[in-house]
Amino acid sequence: MALTITKASGKTEEFYIQKLVDSLIRSGASEDLAWDIAKKVEIQITPASHTKHIFRMAKRLLRQYNRVSDMRYSIKKSIYSLGPAGYQFEKYFARILMEYGYSVETNRTLNGFCITHEVDVFASRDNKVFVIECKYHSNSSNPTDVKVALYIYSRFTDIRKAYELLPDKSLLLQQGWLVTNTRCTTDARKFAECVGLKIVSWKYPEKESLEKLIENKRLYPVTILSSIRKNSLEILFSNDILLAKDIADMDEQTFRNRSGLDGNIARILKKEADELCICP
Repeated sequence: MALTITKASGKTEEFYIQKLVDSLIRSGASEDLAWDIAKKVEIQITPASHTKHIFRMAKRLLRQYNRVSDMRYSIKKSIYSLGPAGYQFEKYFARILMEYGYSVETNRTLNGFCITHEVDVFASRDNKVFVIECKYHSNSSNPTDVKVALYIYSRFTDIRKAYELLPDKSLLLQQGWLVTNTRCTTDARKFAECVGLKIVSWKYPEKESLEKLIENKRLYPVTILSSIRKNSLEILFSNDILLAKDIADMDEQTFRNRSGLDGNIARILKKEADELCICP
């Protein structure tokens, strides 16, 4: 008899051990270790167990083997920790785009044909411009629905209509994007595919999902560091240090000077960032 578990949304689904194994491997665990942990978790799962409970069990076991893999396994939770408002998520995604070769501006005001719009991220690459709206959620219980996709596309359409009237078109206004740290509903994805709105969300699209963009270049937010505390986060954010990679790319003294953190705290965070971003 299949084992049924409860997702964050409240819906139930069959437990697939391979999905848990895959998530552990993506976090840096070897295949053998991932299967070992997954099997230990599986025998402890009871009918209707919540995915959060399963995550905590797997994370606890992973921590016993490898602290770096443990941090990587916390990536989704670390993005939720960028809140409670969505401003830091916008800045974080802008930094991700910069690492992929885009020029970016945040909170740029653009004239539309009907009204003026303030867009979260204005990005350009290869003479093409992208208008990006970020939808941040503090938890995974509510996916981003089609109403959000409709709203973002209508804004992009108004901006594009005004842009087409400009005499100087040295840059091509290429596409509108919807970026979210949760999943999008089926209708939201269908609408986006139909009108050409690009969605970047958790696990979608398969090769360019938010998760993949982060993992491919280890662009983890500083909230993933296991020793980080709220007051330290505020200091790092105020000094525009958003990625663990930012810390790893500095020597310890430079990090201390730029962040203004206490020497001991800076030393601990620097060590964790190095392990996370430099280790294979």
